[in-house]
Amino acid sequence: MNDGWKYPHARASVAATLALGLTGLGVVQAAPATAAPDDRLESRIQAARAEVDEVAPAAAVAARRHDRAQAQVATARERVTSLTRRIERARTLAETVRTKVATDVLAEHQAAGGAAAPTARSLPADSEVLLSNVSAVSEDTGGRIEQVARATATAQRLAERRAQVRQALVDQRASAKRLAAGEAAKAAVVDRAQGKVDALEAELAERQQEREAEKAAEESAETASSAVSYAMAQVGKAYVWGASGPSAFDCSGLTMAAWATQGVSLPHNSGAQYASGTPVSESELQPGDLVFYYSPISHVGLYVGDGQVVNALNPGSGVQVSGLHDMPFSGAVRPG
Repeated sequence: MNDGWKYPHARASVAATLALGLTGLGVVQAAPATAAPDDRLESRIQAARAEVDEVAPAAAVAARRHDRAQAQVATARERVTSLTRRIERARTLAETVRTKVATDVLAEHQAAGGAAAPTARSLPADSEVLLSNVSAVSEDTGGRIEQVARATATAQRLAERRAQVRQALVDQRASAKRLAAGEAAKAAVVDRAQGKVDALEAELAERQQEREAEKAAEESAETASSAVSYAMAQVGKAYVWGASGPSAFDCSGLTMAAWATQGVSLPHNSGAQYASGTPVSESELQPGDLVFYYSPISHVGLYVGDGQVVNALNPGSGVQVSGLHDMPFSGAVRPG
């Protein structure tokens, strides 16, 4: 659908503006400003990486030592648990055999007409000494008494060994605590050094992104400037409804043809062009932006800077330069 045309506001008829060129309108092409690589920042990054490489090995050694100490603590803890179980088994065995022997001896003593004796439960812990001196004890009983003695001795040896292991566990825990502190200190040094690298690399990446953004902005400005240059070259040509050049244009035909020179395709309708770009406020206008008029939108021009618009105005005026607010301004978009 092609645009119709409307006569502009009374202030739009400014014939003198037809003679203005791009320089007079303030259209300035920015000089290329590609930033050189930041060699100093790169050097600082390399130095920070070297610092990480220098401190990281010591941190790794500290971590391995701490891991070994932790493993030794775990082993000692398991050893204490194992010895405790063995002590309990030896003591249970000794107590079981002692009780059986005592019961048998007392039964034999009473059967022989002896006086009443204490029960097995009331015998002292060293009752095997008492029992070994009782004349009625048989060889089998004596063998069991030796078994009691062996089990008791085993429990005693295990208890002594457990005490040694417990002391070793205390020492190993203290050592592991010291090594953990050393590991944490060295890891903190590495973290600080790596943090410096990360910060510098982030700074470098940010600068590179800024340069890329600047380059993109420059390229966009050059593209827009070229579109403006094309449109300005059409000033003085006729307005023909539905035309898009090369000898005549309507309003959307002119903006469509201008941006087509830069590979940007726009629809041949002012309302559709408004929907095809990125909206920008009046304060953000840049040369090349499309500006729209009336409500509903029925006219479009190309902003050229300094509050001026080049547009195919109407059959009586043709393509000319107008003031941004010579018609009821309704919005702007940035093509591309």
